[in-house]
Amino acid sequence: MIRELTVGSVLPAGAAVRRALHARLGARGGVARIYRILAAEQERLRPVVVPGSLEALTRELAAMRERAERAEAREEAHQSHWAEEVDRLRMKLLALEPQATQGRRDREGTELLRHQLRAAEQRAADLEERLIALLAPSRSADSVSKPAEGLARVRHTTD
Repeated sequence: MIRELTVGSVLPAGAAVRRALHARLGARGGVARIYRILAAEQERLRPVVVPGSLEALTRELAAMRERAERAEAREEAHQSHWAEEVDRLRMKLLALEPQATQGRRDREGTELLRHQLRAAEQRAADLEERLIALLAPSRSADSVSKPAEGLARVRHTTD
């Protein structure tokens, strides 16, 4: 069918082959198979080139240039993609920088408060020891049985 539709050395399009198959056989056929057969027919119609001839070298050079152009296009796309990605990440970093600065300030404030808390706890422990030391000699049997009264007495004497 493909050979019937071929005009000179120009092969028919895959869609034309599928339409002709549908008209003649009632089924279009598989797309992959039709294009595989078209590619094989293209190779068959291509004239035999003697290796090392000017025509072979010219074709090889053209193929190499085409591959090089595709590689350059891929490389440019790759570079562009990663440049955009780096730029996007830089912008995100700039947007997050104030939060990082605030986090550092908060951490420093937290450390200061923690230090002040430790100092206050230490002062409270020292005062508790002094209070116990003050209460110890003046304790009587009464104050042991009624610690609130003894504490009230200490408060009046220390004020």
